[in-house]
Amino acid sequence: MAGIIQFTLFWGISYLGYQAGRRLNVPVPTILGPIVCFMILTLFGVKLHAPSWQKNILSVVTGILLGIRTNQSVKGGIRLMVAYGVWLILLTLLGVWVLTRVGIDKETAFFAATPGGMAEITLMSLNYHSDPFVTVLLQSSRMLISMTVFSFLASRYQRPACKAKNQKQPEHSGKKISLLMWGILCLLSLIVAFAFKRFHVPAPYILGPMAVVGVAVRKGGFSSGIDGRIQNLAQLGIGGLTGASISKESMIGLPHYIIPVLLLSALVIGSGLVMSRLLMKFTNWDKVTCILSCCPAGLSPTIMVAMEYGANANIVTVFQVLRMVTVLVATPFLAEWL
Repeated sequence: MAGIIQFTLFWGISYLGYQAGRRLNVPVPTILGPIVCFMILTLFGVKLHAPSWQKNILSVVTGILLGIRTNQSVKGGIRLMVAYGVWLILLTLLGVWVLTRVGIDKETAFFAATPGGMAEITLMSLNYHSDPFVTVLLQSSRMLISMTVFSFLASRYQRPACKAKNQKQPEHSGKKISLLMWGILCLLSLIVAFAFKRFHVPAPYILGPMAVVGVAVRKGGFSSGIDGRIQNLAQLGIGGLTGASISKESMIGLPHYIIPVLLLSALVIGSGLVMSRLLMKFTNWDKVTCILSCCPAGLSPTIMVAMEYGANANIVTVFQVLRMVTVLVATPFLAEWL
């Protein structure tokens, strides 16, 4: 019974946050609305924990949504991807230098400045003499500020076809995926996701379903259309999970670290915008795709924003996963070196 109540409250609050965000014209209200709503409740002492199994389910749904849209490639972008990986390492080192200048110890500064997944980086930091509270505070602040800024920019440069709120998506040619085929694809998606997890592939519950459904769409000639309400539900869930993961201590402690937060956010966002500008210059990708590819926020929320504003979600996913892989591989070596 407690689980049912928890589940109902989670989705009810996420939906209320979405409605409030929509009325206030917040960028991507399905994601940012629930985040802010959960943060307000947490600040007033009402801490709701989302069922842990929801994260994996939402990741699988996100992977399926991405796989359905797998109709473009990133051919010609290999050099840019290498440059992007080098940029991430240099950005981390520069962030460490900035944070140590304002009095944060080197170990804590390193894990706080690393633009990777908040959960993964915080877990790594526990193996060193870093302050986990400061790490979580600066990581969550970077994620929220980056998501807000880059979502706002994406809303400004979204493709014209996506600007009308209730505009129907273009029809896709091809065979419709039957219920039986959906069942097979979902089963295969779970099998591949578990296999990816076993072999330590980053974001296995997203990349596994994306690979399975993507192959079916491209090789099987199936239609790539899907009900937009499913995407909205996935966005609501991801926004709720993100908001529920932020602790009261992080928000209360923010005023004491406002200068490091502002400096780190300015550095990360500014460099991300410069990198997105370079992508615009050296590729023929649209502005929204370039902006969100360089967004240093959460993997799933950024991908969902890309879907919302008509960006090439496949390219955004590749760059976001590359960010995670680069950070997770380089962090242990850089930590020992520093």
